[in-house]
Amino acid sequence: MLNQQSKIFISGASDGLGKAMALEIAHRAPAQLALCGRNEKKLRQVIREINDINPEAKVLAACFDASDSQACTQFANHVLDTFKEIDILINNAGANVRKAPVEEIDLDELRYMFNLNCVSHLAFIQAFLPKMKEKKEGLIMNILSSACLYDNINMAAYTATKQAMKAIHKALVKEVREDNIKVSAIYPGGINTNFRELDRPDYLNAQKLAKVLVDVVEIDDGVVHDLVLRPMAESNF
Repeated sequence: MLNQQSKIFISGASDGLGKAMALEIAHRAPAQLALCGRNEKKLRQVIREINDINPEAKVLAACFDASDSQACTQFANHVLDTFKEIDILINNAGANVRKAPVEEIDLDELRYMFNLNCVSHLAFIQAFLPKMKEKKEGLIMNILSSACLYDNINMAAYTATKQAMKAIHKALVKEVREDNIKVSAIYPGGINTNFRELDRPDYLNAQKLAKVLVDVVEIDDGVVHDLVLRPMAESNF
């Protein structure tokens, strides 16, 4: 269960699902939270909201683009210097830059999405996993996408980057099982967040989804390896 000693890292925490999870955790316990996001103004607002919800929570935050793996590693090292370890890693940062058919995929955009949707997750895993293995406990939650499970037109670039992280997740589950480290992959469908140009009330609600995912975090006698959540508006299965 979450408590004052829980040390949790969330990437992509300045908005959307990452913010919702940080706030939900603050509601449940005065945990120690390490947060990163791209929007400094929004990230500061998240910190204020966390402090309003739970003044005893400790927050360490940094603003940078997680597609920069060097920046990811630098912040992770700072987190380890401060918190000494991370118990729960939530790899949430990600984006779909642009939908396009295969023949029109921009290679620079593809590289950016690979760095953000896959390489950043791996950088944080490599940073925090050694301490988890020393303690023989920990949880790594990778927020992927239902796009990993359904190939659709104009989505090849995004799907490829998410499926790359899915492959890493599947191997990691087996590699760290004997170290008592839990690894969960979450495959959400459409979520109604500020990252969308148009409001989609028929999509998943970020706050409600966050409650479900923090419930998964708090399971202490088992592990959820894979969890798919889709809005009823979708039929991509």
